[in-house]
Amino acid sequence: MKKMTILKRLGAVAVSGVLMASMLAGCGAKDSSSSDGGSKKESSSSAVEAIKERGVLKVGTEDSAIGFGYLNPDTNEWEGLEVDLGKLIADELGVDVEYTAVTTSTRGQLLDSGDLDLVAATFTITDERKLSYDFSEPYYTDAQSVLVLKSSGLKTIDDFDGKKIAMSAGGTEKDSIEAITDANIEFVEFTDFSEAKMALTAGTVDGFAADSSILLSYLDDDTMYIDTKFSPQPYGVATKKGSDLSDYVNDLVKKWAEDGTLDKLVEDNGVQPSYVEEAN
Repeated sequence: MKKMTILKRLGAVAVSGVLMASMLAGCGAKDSSSSDGGSKKESSSSAVEAIKERGVLKVGTEDSAIGFGYLNPDTNEWEGLEVDLGKLIADELGVDVEYTAVTTSTRGQLLDSGDLDLVAATFTITDERKLSYDFSEPYYTDAQSVLVLKSSGLKTIDDFDGKKIAMSAGGTEKDSIEAITDANIEFVEFTDFSEAKMALTAGTVDGFAADSSILLSYLDDDTMYIDTKFSPQPYGVATKKGSDLSDYVNDLVKKWAEDGTLDKLVEDNGVQPSYVEEAN
């Protein structure tokens, strides 16, 4: 929750005479110049040092992606690989961590606005997204697939001609699927994964597309994956472009990839990737 600071304005002192007005205008110009200089100085300051001074790392993660970012309703505790990753980064900085629930459509906005320092929320690294944000080296890679009702008879992506597929708003599934099939598919966007799964269960859509590891969280006795897996998805920690936090986080992710820390996080959270080299 943001803290709001109320600024009290001092009453203006009336000054007579054209000369005095000019002098005040000149002073105002100097103040404006000084303010601009201060703004430039602030914008070029270290994000890492600002976080350390604040004492809190603000992390955006999902609250419904079991195994990655999940706010457990039974314990009211955050769980998952990306939650743990945020905590590790905060520990390295020597600060506390604060989590904010994001979706595929809000994570970039909250990073842009400065409400978040970084985002670890199954954020796939793409060339287009790298124009707007910095990404760490991948900490996890998976392929996408589609969840269907076992009773549907749908087996491959080509079987969805004339069908509806649910996806999370802002996701890459539509582009990925259209790149591998000529089937005429209607894509229906939802604000989060749980809503997409409910639509599948209710029968208002015929499939639910997402990264395979995310779909695993919603697999039950009535559902199954289709045979088609596609579009390997590398997840990276996103930070503001040009921030010194970007290099700081990237160095940590590379170190943890080499020393086995990331493998341990994957194992501890039960999110072994379904991605294989032949996925395309």
